[in-house]
Amino acid sequence: MNEYIDQTYWIAIAHLPKWHTERINRLVIQVVHENKMSWANFFDLDKKEWCELFAFNEKELADLEAAKDDMPRLAFIAEQLQNEGFQIIPINSPDYPVVLKENLKIKSAPTVLYIKGRKGLLQEDAVAIVGSRKAGNKALEFTDQVAKKNVKELKVIVSGFAKGVDKQALDSTLESNGKSILVLPQGILTFQSGFKKYYEPIVNGNVLVLSTFFPKAGWDVGFAMARNAYIYGLAKEIFVAESDNKGGTWEGAMNGLKRHRKIYVRVPEPKEKNANLKLIEFGALPVNINGEITEFKVLSSDELFETVNNHEVNEPQAPGEDGNRNIENDIISLLKRDSYTSTEILLALKLDWDSRKLTSFLKKHPNVKATAGKPPKFTINNVISPSLFG
Repeated sequence: MNEYIDQTYWIAIAHLPKWHTERINRLVIQVVHENKMSWANFFDLDKKEWCELFAFNEKELADLEAAKDDMPRLAFIAEQLQNEGFQIIPINSPDYPVVLKENLKIKSAPTVLYIKGRKGLLQEDAVAIVGSRKAGNKALEFTDQVAKKNVKELKVIVSGFAKGVDKQALDSTLESNGKSILVLPQGILTFQSGFKKYYEPIVNGNVLVLSTFFPKAGWDVGFAMARNAYIYGLAKEIFVAESDNKGGTWEGAMNGLKRHRKIYVRVPEPKEKNANLKLIEFGALPVNINGEITEFKVLSSDELFETVNNHEVNEPQAPGEDGNRNIENDIISLLKRDSYTSTEILLALKLDWDSRKLTSFLKKHPNVKATAGKPPKFTINNVISPSLFG
């Protein structure tokens, strides 16, 4: 079979409309590994055979029929990718980065990668440097130092090709003759100006451009948010130069902490306004301007409210280490400071609860109220009522 014809099928499968990544990846397992079928044979099946072998529902059958009908257009795109030097790496390929599968698992690992550049970079040790598009001078200095330090250690620098920290990470890497992976928030065929600008480092094997989105998709804010998970997923180490308390950097760091990954966060200067200290509060490792782990005094939840305008929080004792711990008091003390999601509370207080249990507890507590948003945040109610445990 022509290579681009096989790639046509992968494009069709990877972008089935409104199919979650996990659903698509499980279909790949069913078709390729369990049934030992090629995609050509799969798409030769009729609806009855699809139902008998895979038990698709009506929507899934309609989506697959639509994908069949769309094959001529997708074949043209696959041929264009091949003719212009792009590569398609499906999730079952030996060229697919192992670290991405390990970090994102079947639930989130993208089914297909579209790349241009030396694919061997995907197998090398990589470091992600992330942060705000409007990062301050200290964050950019930190990015420069960390990038150059890791280039000396022969590590690949992963970034998202946005303004601010991303751009600084790329510039510092190339200035040091290092290697970089750029993860796009758009389809790879819509990055033509970038390919012109970075033609030489791409040809020389120092820059790899990667996208997980439909090849002709334009830039999209949703893609920019989703792309952050792939930046974190490609890296063995993650350095946060500067983060707000929402947005892609924050969500990526919080997700990494939930997965028990090591997240290194720059300790900010006293007058800086960012959420770096909050990430450290939730379990990120504090580092200095050179990216080295540093001593950092944090306060216990009891000490927290004795210190005015101090944003440091201690690592509370885990349940089971002290039978006298009053978890309710710890939660209330934390919420007196600010509003938090249930996940943030679990990380800050090191609670051995699941988020549903904590959310249920918070919604029932008379002294706690939920704020608008998804996910909701919780804070202290202005009217203090008797405790649930009183």
